[in-house]
Amino acid sequence: MSHFGRSGPPDIRDTFSLLVLNITFRTTADDLFPLFDKYGKVVDVFIPRDRRTGDSRGFAFVRYKYQDEAQKAVEKLDGRVVDGREIMVQFAKYGPNAERM
Repeated sequence: MSHFGRSGPPDIRDTFSLLVLNITFRTTADDLFPLFDKYGKVVDVFIPRDRRTGDSRGFAFVRYKYQDEAQKAVEKLDGRVVDGREIMVQFAKYGPNAERM
């Protein structure tokens, strides 16, 4: 679910996507947003869900408007403990701006 609710999907064409691995199944976009928003303008937080069960798949995408802010979040949050788990934060390899990395 997106942090921004039912207002429709954000325009992500000019954003920089981070992949956040090893989140707990109870971690929500509302939990992640304030953590990542400290480092810049977060456009969207998306946690993919299992189509059948609706459960979190254990990872998330956080999208920033600016590359330098996304880079700062990677540097500050990779390895941080969230909900009792050490998360891994890296630039998503596939996405609208992956070729610019």
